[in-house]
Amino acid sequence: MITLDQLAPNTVVQGGIDRYTILHTIGRGGMGVVYRVTRSSDGTIWALKEMRPQGEPSPEEMVDNRQLFEREALLLKSLQHPALPVVLELFEHAGRPTMVMEFVPGQTLEKRIHDANAPLLRRDVIGFGIQLCRVLGYLHRQTPPIIYRDLKPSNVMLTPEGVLKLIDFGVARTHKQGKKKDTIAMGSAGYAPPEQYGRGQTDARSDVYALGATLLHLLTNLPPVPLQSPLPGSLRKLNPSVDERTEAVVIKAMALQPEHRFASCVEFEQALLQCLDGPFVDPTQRVSPVPPTPQPAPQTAPPVPPRPAPLPSPPVAAPKPQPAPVFDTATTTACPSCGRLNKPRARFCATCGTPLAPPPTARLVVRSPHRTWELKLGTTPMRIGRRDPRQNHYPEIDLAEHDRGIASRHHATIRRDGDFYTVTDLGSTNGSLVNGTLITPRIPHRLRQGDRIKIGEVEIEFRWS
Repeated sequence: MITLDQLAPNTVVQGGIDRYTILHTIGRGGMGVVYRVTRSSDGTIWALKEMRPQGEPSPEEMVDNRQLFEREALLLKSLQHPALPVVLELFEHAGRPTMVMEFVPGQTLEKRIHDANAPLLRRDVIGFGIQLCRVLGYLHRQTPPIIYRDLKPSNVMLTPEGVLKLIDFGVARTHKQGKKKDTIAMGSAGYAPPEQYGRGQTDARSDVYALGATLLHLLTNLPPVPLQSPLPGSLRKLNPSVDERTEAVVIKAMALQPEHRFASCVEFEQALLQCLDGPFVDPTQRVSPVPPTPQPAPQTAPPVPPRPAPLPSPPVAAPKPQPAPVFDTATTTACPSCGRLNKPRARFCATCGTPLAPPPTARLVVRSPHRTWELKLGTTPMRIGRRDPRQNHYPEIDLAEHDRGIASRHHATIRRDGDFYTVTDLGSTNGSLVNGTLITPRIPHRLRQGDRIKIGEVEIEFRWS
């Protein structure tokens, strides 16, 4: 019988092609536990997921859970896309189905919106939508089409490079031509379209609805209401950065009738691209490749007897040497892994994706009437405000003795947002200025080199070098 106990750290699990050492538990869901592990052959980090249902499921539920678990592993193993985790192998350990898959660092979009406690920037959300349109479109182009059916912020990981990855395929299914209704209605309330409540068969337009609902959540910091399309003006009322074009795209994607939505994720993507103020930069182009699967050593072949030397050939004129290409080594960056010369200031190798140089360091220079000091932006968010020992509140930038009481206790935060940093005023009493302009409360404001944040008599200069 499967119990609720979990594998302890340093436990070694023998797989089909390698061994894995448990480091710690990443998390657990209703059907399984996910661990962070190291692969014995090369020491690389992977994720190991084993089936451990919560509670005491019946024998019939155990059979269903096993089928769903194995189907998810085999489905992911057959696919290849930058937004899908790589599955290394599927095997059985201690009577439980177990799979080893790519370890995806970062946080879910659900955690991202929870930490921000505010709507995300419109441009960032549009970029997330374009990435998700592309991976969903890839799934829909399979034969037969694969319908994800459970898109929501908690099932999407955001990596430090800004790449999104789908992490749960437990309810994905193949589209059956001519079938009028799904056998099992699954999904999450609010994100699932009407047809997923047993009213019809899900198709690509069902994922379009779920993606629209996910974008609605990111743009408003409010979960979608089940079976309710947003009204014109509702998104702009909650997030002033949302324009009419972006709002109209979300409303169309969440139409209750499938024929009123975008017909495909390709059409959805084109609509989102038109909402951008500039070109879309695909973050998947700068990601390092997943460590390769170790191959068994080749068997030694028996020695081959020497062949007789061939007759001498007539002399052939040596080819004329060609001049070697000339590179300006002062402006190019050589990849330490493959040796390719990359463009100036490139951060990742264009051939193998290896990081070429350490990322720039963000710093803050804080100036007050009393003193000046400098802070390195490491872990974020970095809180700005006045300390309050009674509530055990000690912000990283404490202005209690520097601004004569103008700053609020919870005044503002600075946090990393993908490749950028943002400052957010937390609804303070006296507001926050960036370069002399009052920023909108609770809306993240992207920081650029040299920007000056003014809170009372204190000035905070943002440096990125």
